[in-house]
Amino acid sequence: MKDISLFDIEMNKKLRNILVSNNIKTLLTLKSYSKEGLLTLHGIGENYINEIELLLNNYGLKLNSQGKNLTQRKIKNKAFIETPITVNKTSKVAHYTIMYKEKEVLSLDISTGSVVIKSKKYLPFRFRGSEKIRADEVILWISDRVNNISRQYMNTVYIARKVGRDRDAVLRDSCGLSFTDNFWIKVNDVKTTWSELKEKRDISVNLSKIALTGKIKNVTDILEGFSSLFATKGYFPKAVVGGYLVKLKTDAIFDYVAFLVAKQIGVNCAESFVDGNVVKIKIFTDENISLVHASELKLYLKSDLLYNGLLSYKGKNRDKLIRNMQRAFIFNYIIGNPDFHEDNYGVLYNSETFELIDIAPCFDHNVAFAENFDGITRMGNHGDFLNLEELAERFSANHKDIAEKLKCVDLSEIGKYLNAERKKELQNRISNVIKWANN
Repeated sequence: MKDISLFDIEMNKKLRNILVSNNIKTLLTLKSYSKEGLLTLHGIGENYINEIELLLNNYGLKLNSQGKNLTQRKIKNKAFIETPITVNKTSKVAHYTIMYKEKEVLSLDISTGSVVIKSKKYLPFRFRGSEKIRADEVILWISDRVNNISRQYMNTVYIARKVGRDRDAVLRDSCGLSFTDNFWIKVNDVKTTWSELKEKRDISVNLSKIALTGKIKNVTDILEGFSSLFATKGYFPKAVVGGYLVKLKTDAIFDYVAFLVAKQIGVNCAESFVDGNVVKIKIFTDENISLVHASELKLYLKSDLLYNGLLSYKGKNRDKLIRNMQRAFIFNYIIGNPDFHEDNYGVLYNSETFELIDIAPCFDHNVAFAENFDGITRMGNHGDFLNLEELAERFSANHKDIAEKLKCVDLSEIGKYLNAERKKELQNRISNVIKWANN
């Protein structure tokens, strides 16, 4: 049982806010000094009970008898439905194992804090080259992998999967599965295999709809399979469907516009297209090619900035990596992207050898073409910034092909999605790159 302190004013307020955001007016009353409470819902029918059950589960609460023991009554001529609620506690994981496909890579015993490396070859970049790996470092890596509660509508996904904001419950449910690499997290009381994870990854159609809309309308398949949504980064709503990352058109139209620009000037950018009210971005990773974000890779390269780390990299693709990192800087300046932070770009690597192959196609341009863009982009979540304008000016002479293509870039289709100010600023940045390339 959870401690009674959970039933405080703050919890009540949060619970009410969740319910109200789903257009359900609520009054929550809890018995004093009791591990059970009484949920009173204003004027709703039994058709809401499934949704209420999912919402309550996010706070570790469940409806007694799955909401079947309902009593209806009237108070001051208002209809009520009452049902008891009890606490549903999730037991903690005792043992984590970082897996790479079917191979055990690293294990952590929570009770002793013991970390055992099973395979140095397949260690995540965060731990590669480390002489000693601490338990807190492993916990941080695992937590960061599934920590994306800030994404819009993601809270409803947690509710729908009945995991709440409990890291261990999320890991039991999703195994930390991602579409960007072949790592996953095995916990001591869950039995599954890499083959099963691959086969059943992101198979729930209705969970994808919930991730995009925040609405729980159809619950038929929302608990099926394993979802990579928990390990997918970014703020805006998104879903993973059939080899594509799907975003709402209202949020992600600039992903498409950025692709149109990149295609004309020869910069590698994630392929995207508009399909009705969504934008579909083709996933560029598979079982053989994985992605490591700049935020993690720079630690492996022991550098404050990925680009600086690549300068000292000794691998055979060093020159290509440096060249295409420069092109990414120039491109993100051209499209006026203030959100080119270290989780919004990265490097592709060979999934078996871990050799760095190339800079990943540019991606995540939701807030590109920003008005009054001053050339500055944030680097991470700690107040660090990067001056893309300075970098574009510095590197444009190395990439005269971009400037030559910019001279004849066709803005007719691109301009359909930009207001007059955004288009004017884009043209100014294009002129700057052309000028810098010829200085």
